[in-house]
Amino acid sequence: MARKEITFTVTANGRDNGKKFKITEMSARQAEEWAIRVACAMMSTGVTVPDNIMNVAGSLAKEKPSKDDKAAVALYESVMASGMIALAKFGITALAKVPFTESKPLMDELMGCIQYVAGPTISIPLDDSHIEEASTYFRLKVEALKLHVSFLTATAS
Repeated sequence: MARKEITFTVTANGRDNGKKFKITEMSARQAEEWAIRVACAMMSTGVTVPDNIMNVAGSLAKEKPSKDDKAAVALYESVMASGMIALAKFGITALAKVPFTESKPLMDELMGCIQYVAGPTISIPLDDSHIEEASTYFRLKVEALKLHVSFLTATAS
């Protein structure tokens, strides 16, 4: 199965309006290692991880309950859904509490998933000339993180 890809079009007013970017999920190994490094960086700075996110982390390590146990399946899916939404909101914000020297390589790796769409069938490596608004960088990181969160949800199902 191929990695997921999305095309993100900037809709915010500004110099990047209408620009398109292709975001491709990391390999499973890279995503897992990246997530571990993020968690370690956050915990080393004393960031408190909410219970629903810790529940998701625990659920990822467990097998999904048998389809015969409908109540257990419903609870498992509820934890996964609410936790993954919380993780997406929590992730970028929590990284802001990590010292820049530790968070920059993590953010750079996340940005490595993004290419600039230069034409209908042409995507090229992203460079500083493709983005003119600081807010676009933030939005691209959020979109890349959302793509990877949906990847984690799929592996947990």
